[in-house]
Amino acid sequence: MSMPEEPALAGDPSAKPSDSRRGTRLVSIALLVVILVAWEVAGRNKLINPFFLSWPSAIGDEAWKMLISGELAANLWITGYAYLIGVVLACAFGSILGLAMGWWRTFGAIIDPYVVFFSAMPRVALFPVLLMIFGIGDVSRILIVFIGVVTPIIFNAYVGAKQTPQLLVDAARVFGYGSRQLFRVVVLPAALPYLIAGVRTGVTLGMIMIVVAEFFGASSGLGQKIAVTAQLYQTPQMYAWVLYTSLVALVLVRGADYFERWAMRWT
Repeated sequence: MSMPEEPALAGDPSAKPSDSRRGTRLVSIALLVVILVAWEVAGRNKLINPFFLSWPSAIGDEAWKMLISGELAANLWITGYAYLIGVVLACAFGSILGLAMGWWRTFGAIIDPYVVFFSAMPRVALFPVLLMIFGIGDVSRILIVFIGVVTPIIFNAYVGAKQTPQLLVDAARVFGYGSRQLFRVVVLPAALPYLIAGVRTGVTLGMIMIVVAEFFGASSGLGQKIAVTAQLYQTPQMYAWVLYTSLVALVLVRGADYFERWAMRWT
């Protein structure tokens, strides 16, 4: 007759990690429910000033109206395509420049001070300059996304290529690898983890940059809607736009996580 299994105790190494994750997730959901209920009760009983802070049911009602009316889809498209174009251009340009800086050391030494200076610059401050040159529209928004995303990609690609183990480079040369094959087989795989980390950081920065840019220089888009509703003190609408913007940012971060795990399989 077999003995019954003893329940796993907290801290017991035999406890399943999935059970721990499930318990943590349930606690997080329960905490969120408590916060939303307390927030709703406080709002309906006038314990908070609706002029500055709405409550969940009112925000949800406005969010639903935006969804079914098509207003969300229209503004999401306007923000999304400018963001995607800026990110794609930044990934292509930043990867090429950063890898070239790490592969050709002299070229990297020449360009490195400019990259460091540009990365230390508050890049949002360049947006008024872009508005003066290109006006309010897609070009200025795409460029501000590009500026925000490209710097971490350049820097990470540069560091990754520069830190390629010399032993691997020497071994490849012993086997007769030419410069192009050496770069493709040795340097690029070594730099890929750094490059992916740069892309992940850039994706988040790009979303911040385009929302801030739309605060000041756009006729539509998620950031512009947040700014307009805040100026008009349309509090539930403002929080609904903030909610949708946060959900988009969350999807981008999760997507970057999945991309990182997928790309790391090739390193």
